[in-house]
Amino acid sequence: MYSLDDAFNELLIRIRDPESLNPAKSDPIFYFAYPANFMLDLKQRLPRWIARIKETGFDTKRVSLSEILWRLIAESGRWTDWIELEHSLDLNRLDDVKVLNDAIRDVLRRGDAFVDAVSKEIRCPENTMVLLTEAELLHPYFRTRIIESCLHDRVKTPMVIFYPGRRSGQYGLHFLEFYPVDGNYRSTIIGGL
Repeated sequence: MYSLDDAFNELLIRIRDPESLNPAKSDPIFYFAYPANFMLDLKQRLPRWIARIKETGFDTKRVSLSEILWRLIAESGRWTDWIELEHSLDLNRLDDVKVLNDAIRDVLRRGDAFVDAVSKEIRCPENTMVLLTEAELLHPYFRTRIIESCLHDRVKTPMVIFYPGRRSGQYGLHFLEFYPVDGNYRSTIIGGL
C-alpha cells in the first residue's frame, strides 16, 4: 500500500546527497509523485513535512503553481472577457471548452510567462529547498516537464515538484493518472505507484 510518509522519508534521504543519487546528473529537481486521490492528504501533511525539512538544516520556500497561474491570468486583463465568453459557450461541447482553454494557455506561454514567473520565485539563498505545490491546477494548460526543461541549469538549490500522478519506470510519469505516460523526465522521481 502506498504511503505518503514513506515517500517523504525517501525524499529526506535523497536531499542530503542529491548528486550521488541522481543517475542523470541533472539539476537538483525531484518529483514527489503521489496518487491523485491523495492530494488533500498531502496538503495536510505539508506543514509537518516543512518542519522536518528544516530539522535537516534546509530553509524552505513553498511556491504555489496555482497562485502563479492565477496571477498571470489576472495580469492579462482578459479575465472579464473570458467570463463573458464562458457564459456564451456550451461547456458540454469539447470545441467550446478548447477555445477557452487555448486562450488561457496562450497567456501562460506567451514569452514564456509562466516559466519566467516560476524562475523568479525559485531564486533562493543557498541551503533553501523550494517546494512547488498545486501542480494539478496546471491541467490542461501546462505540463511540469516543460518547467523542468526551461529551468535547466538555473536551479541551484533542491527543488521538489509535488506531482499528482503515477510513476512509470525510472523516468516516466502519468500526470493526474489519466495522461499517457511521458518518459522524458530526467530528474529524480520519488514515490508514485
